[in-house]
Amino acid sequence: MRIIRLNGVTNFLKLEPSNIDDLYLLAMIISKNDVVEGHSTRRFRAHEGDKKGEQKDVTIRVNVERSEIDKNAGMLRVSGKIVYGQPEEYVTMGSYHTLNIAATDIIDIQKPEWKEYILKRLKQAVIDSKKPRLGVIVLDDEKALVSYIKGYGIEIVSELYSRLSKRMKMKDFEARREEYFKDIIAAASNLSVDIVVLAGPGFTKDDIKKYIEDKDIEIKKQLIYAAASDAERSGIREVMQSAAVMKFLENEHIKKEFEYINKLLLEVRAGIAVYGAERLLEGLEEKSISAVLVNDDIINDDKIKTVLDKADKLGIKIEILNAEDDAGIQLKNFLGIAAI
Repeated sequence: MRIIRLNGVTNFLKLEPSNIDDLYLLAMIISKNDVVEGHSTRRFRAHEGDKKGEQKDVTIRVNVERSEIDKNAGMLRVSGKIVYGQPEEYVTMGSYHTLNIAATDIIDIQKPEWKEYILKRLKQAVIDSKKPRLGVIVLDDEKALVSYIKGYGIEIVSELYSRLSKRMKMKDFEARREEYFKDIIAAASNLSVDIVVLAGPGFTKDDIKKYIEDKDIEIKKQLIYAAASDAERSGIREVMQSAAVMKFLENEHIKKEFEYINKLLLEVRAGIAVYGAERLLEGLEEKSISAVLVNDDIINDDKIKTVLDKADKLGIKIEILNAEDDAGIQLKNFLGIAAI
């Protein structure tokens, strides 16, 4: 994410999303009745008999009625009535239009007021885009799970299977095991990251480390080896909280999400957890809340906005979680919004 300029007079924020994660974040942040400006095309007919017309490049502002991600196209679609357009001869005011926004497209978003917690989340996306990227491969003697650690989420890329069997002859077993190691090394090499963590239970991670060193294989990545209880998503979460990886994630949003969810679960077990919009409003009245956790897919709900606005005015920290990642999935069990 690149924030270009915030106009304090008009409240237009000009920015450039860098990837699909940024587009997903914008889909959550853009609200009904916001105004979004971007470049688009409109079909222009020179006269009534012109059935085909021609596509013209235009700059259009729409009063937002809906924003959503088209995962297949990898685009953010923002729909609403046109309130401004240039050149004027190619634009019909009040007609409906959908802006198709891709990564690296520059857009302007206008809100009645930019809440500090929204700006904070956008600034976090800017920071995330500048950090070294990280990949994690958790593995055992049966399979390996290959993943990216993004600014605020885990993305599983692929699964690799060893197809090893104790019934194999020793020579065949060793040959198949070497192929498995080569598959893992190839996956690590193909990850578009600076750092790759190889982790897992047992001796497999140690054996592949020895194989890489003995064969003097150059992966052109910084490799970190860590322990994990299994080669599943839970193993990736475990790696994210390990001492070997923590120093690379000291400022990562995902690390903070894990910490907050762990605190919430402790309070749930202690019977003092506060969650759901209505209970949070009561908690805010009693001033017993130090931080609010909320999933990004509900921040435009009117009840949720009321809670967040009140928390913001009271100076309470607001942490916006990715609803599709592990921490956000756990938060859904508590109505998508909870307090520490």
